[in-house]
Amino acid sequence: MSGLLPGLRHILPGTLAALVLLSANSVLCAEGLEPQPWQHSTEFSRSEAAVSEYMLGLGALQKVGGRWRHKKSETLGGELLRVTWKINEGFTAEEGFDWQRQQLPEDAVLLYECSGRSCGSSAQWASRVFNERVLYGHDERQRYGVWRYQAAGASWTLVLYAVDRANRRHFLHMDLLRQTAAP
Repeated sequence: MSGLLPGLRHILPGTLAALVLLSANSVLCAEGLEPQPWQHSTEFSRSEAAVSEYMLGLGALQKVGGRWRHKKSETLGGELLRVTWKINEGFTAEEGFDWQRQQLPEDAVLLYECSGRSCGSSAQWASRVFNERVLYGHDERQRYGVWRYQAAGASWTLVLYAVDRANRRHFLHMDLLRQTAAP
């Protein structure tokens, strides 16, 4: 038995992480909260994770004392689903943003929204906030919004970020966080 335990020690952390991810996905699917993609988009990337320190931006990104920060932010924990969609030719990221926003429950509360240069640097949103390089685009052609709502006995936070790139490609990014404790 003791010869078996060292092997399990290496397997268990990976297995537990996989179970947490499956749990987050199955909760979304089981509760009918899996986000529906806009028909004029294609999924570009997707990840799911349990997070304990998700930094929710509730203000523009600005450089203060040599460091990039949001004017206002909250730190949350929970189950995070992160999806980036490439918008099909002939459509804009803003149209995808509007469509996804219309899918929100009626009781969703807008916490923060910005567009264009008032959001700050698109490059910083892409690299520091979302860690998704394809989200770098024109500062004047970006849009960001944060909503909170209650569903299936939990508190949910939805973040949308839309950007048009110089190469005429358009992307929409979503973070959906099921919070472990109400804010």
